[in-house]
Amino acid sequence: MSIEKLYPEKVFHYFAEISKIPRASKKEKEISDWLVKFAKERKLKVIQDEHYNVIIKKKATEGYEDFSPLILQGHMDMVWEKNKDTEFDFSTQGIELVIDGDFLKANGTTLGADNGIAIAYALAILDSDDIKHPALEVVITTDEEDGMSGVANLDFDEFDGKTLINLDTEEYGEVYVSSAGGTRTETKFIFETKKIGNGCTPVSIEVKGLSGGHSGAEIHKNLGNSIKILSEVLYHLSKRYEMSLIHIDGGGKVNAIPREAVAEIAVKLDGDSIDEFKKLAELAFENILKDFKVSDKSPILAIEKIEEKNLGISLGDTLNIINFLHEVPNGVLEMSKHIEGLVETSINIGFISTEIVDGNVKIRIKSLARSMANDPLNKLVEEITDLTRKHDANIKIAASNPSWEYKEDSKIRELIAKSFKEITGNEPVIKAIHAGLECGVFTQNIKGADVVSIGPNIYGAHTPEERMDIKSVGETWEWLLKILENYNIKED
Repeated sequence: MSIEKLYPEKVFHYFAEISKIPRASKKEKEISDWLVKFAKERKLKVIQDEHYNVIIKKKATEGYEDFSPLILQGHMDMVWEKNKDTEFDFSTQGIELVIDGDFLKANGTTLGADNGIAIAYALAILDSDDIKHPALEVVITTDEEDGMSGVANLDFDEFDGKTLINLDTEEYGEVYVSSAGGTRTETKFIFETKKIGNGCTPVSIEVKGLSGGHSGAEIHKNLGNSIKILSEVLYHLSKRYEMSLIHIDGGGKVNAIPREAVAEIAVKLDGDSIDEFKKLAELAFENILKDFKVSDKSPILAIEKIEEKNLGISLGDTLNIINFLHEVPNGVLEMSKHIEGLVETSINIGFISTEIVDGNVKIRIKSLARSMANDPLNKLVEEITDLTRKHDANIKIAASNPSWEYKEDSKIRELIAKSFKEITGNEPVIKAIHAGLECGVFTQNIKGADVVSIGPNIYGAHTPEERMDIKSVGETWEWLLKILENYNIKED
């Protein structure tokens, strides 16, 4: 069966169309221009700002003219991740869509359902002449996945409505009403290069075979963080051996739990064989997996001798960065005292890289801290800042977005729940999510904004295992249509 024959046909048609267009964070001009062209061809009012955010407006259908405009919102960028053995150029190739049983997937890469499905729903509604609806203000933002700079620079005076449905959550039948704020940090170490002494053995240590996952919505699942696990192995080895770090690299995006990380070191074996070194590293690896209660099925520690290297960093500098990585927190830090099972505060070390610049070794570490409230988030960032300075490094606060706090009296929440019960006979689940949604920026900038978030079932977002449940796409579509039909909200 072809993608465009799946139900609802028009939704999957547009999902297939946008999947042909490369759309990484901060590289959205092509998809943004495509959306503008779509709107102009249908004679809809369209606004494209200098950040490539797009707002498309459509007048109310008959009988809905007196209701408050409804804002439908999603983001156009996607996370670019692929399997190591997949030959694929995201910047020039469209996503290769694959139907796998009940799911839509991509061939060895991320699918981009996060958040391409929001665009597909919105375009299918805008392209229809027979769907009942109030005045619509569809806003598709840029750079949600890498800092939320798109929504942060949005002109909120362009909106007439105060009621918003965000289409960026991933569980059908669940209505999200609160989300975490987040702050991205970048720590930078600069060390002088040193010649590696005689008698050292160059070794590569790699952690791989991990599942990865969303660093907010899946942070509670004890998925292994390759950077943290690797740094803990190095920390344990440093208690027995003198080592000079040559290179360390891992992860890619701070909003994805890293699946692979590798370090090259020059180690003084002090009479031990390489096999004895491996045995100690493997023992440390096993204990770390137990201590962190890692849930991944097949973590791998790969150690091998490599060719001789001439330059690295000193023993002291090596210990400094290993100790920093040991001390820096990662994962779930606190659970909510009010909502069972909800993560309150967390941090994900998502990226580490090494480069030599002007004879110096520069190591960059990027993290994403999250919290359901702003005070704990600020305290966590202060802790990371103090730790960074303790280890003579520099820190940059790269981006920050506010938390989206629960609204006691919500007309759109009531309407969405009513609509869901009408088509299913069941009540939807009202939830909060420990992930960064753009909703908090809207509530901060539109006085009295009333916001909810819904979406179909999407699993493995931000990884090449990302897959979207085909049936739930249709169920969410029917839910959306019922919401539009039932819409009767007027501003107070």
